[in-house]
Parts: sequence; structure tokens; C-alpha cells
Amino acid sequence: MKAQGARNKDAGNRAERRATQWALKFTSGLHEAVKEIATSTGRVGNYASLEIDGVFVEYSLESKSRKKLPKWLTYGLIDQAVAASKRFKNHPLLVLYSKTLPVDYRTWHMITPERHAELLKYEKYCRQQGIIGNKFNPKGAKFFMNGKEIQSAIKDLGNIEFDDGMDDD
Repeated sequence: MKAQGARNKDAGNRAERRATQWALKFTSGLHEAVKEIATSTGRVGNYASLEIDGVFVEYSLESKSRKKLPKWLTYGLIDQAVAASKRFKNHPLLVLYSKTLPVDYRTWHMITPERHAELLKYEKYCRQQGIIGNKFNPKGAKFFMNGKEIQSAIKDLGNIEFDDGMDDD
């Protein structure tokens, strides 16, 4: 019979594998730096010195498996966002903010895996079409809504700034 610590480690490894398999399916693949050492599921968590579970072109992935999440998160924010998204027939988005984190990482957005996969598929398509990435050409970009092309004049995408609406002071 396995000890409690061994069962917890197994559960953590399974969670890492699920998360990295998901990332392999929907991202642009493993990062060049880890292609030679990653497992077939995309995990690099077995290399403790990396201090991360998976490294992909778009993301550095860290996965945690807990029997219970904090009540404030599950019974408050997540349930509230999911209930509203069902009522309004849209996607739930959970925004977490903490002044104790470094300025560049104070705000975090949580979305469902389905929505995330949808966005990654679109991003991958845009990269393949040359709409985004190193060869991005805003004058030649085509945008679609509900399957129909939108004619858009795009002047200068380089000057767009993101404001998350949170005060950093």
C-alpha cells in the first residue's frame, strides 16, 4: 500500500501530464530549449532544476493539483463567473489581482480550457496566415467575425497599450 505522500505525488504527476498533454495539443509545441529533454507528454517537471512543469512556444506551464481549492475562489469567484456566463451565454473570465506580486504580474486572468483552446487555435491560424508573429503586416491583415471577413483599416497596431483597469498604487 502506498504512503499518503506517494499518492499525493502520483496525483500531482497525473495533473502535470494532463496539463502538458493539453498544451501539446493546442499550443505551437515545445519550446526549442526543452525539445530534447521533455517527455512524450511534454513534461519537464522531472528536471527539478527547471522549476516548471512544461515549456511551450507560448507558455511556461506550472500545474498544481489540490483536493480542495480555497473557498473564496471556488464558492465565490468561480461559481459567480460560471453562473453569469450561463445566464448571458458567454465565456466566464476570472480576474485575480494582488498588490503583493511584482508589478508586471499583479493581474491574472483565468479562462476555461475550452475557451483557451479556441483562442490558441485562432492564434495558430493567424501565425500560419502571417497575420501575427515576426512577419505581421497590419496592412495585409484580414479579420473575421462569425465567418465573414471584416474590411478594416488598421493604422498602427504597435502603439496599442493594454490597461487592465487595476490601479497599481
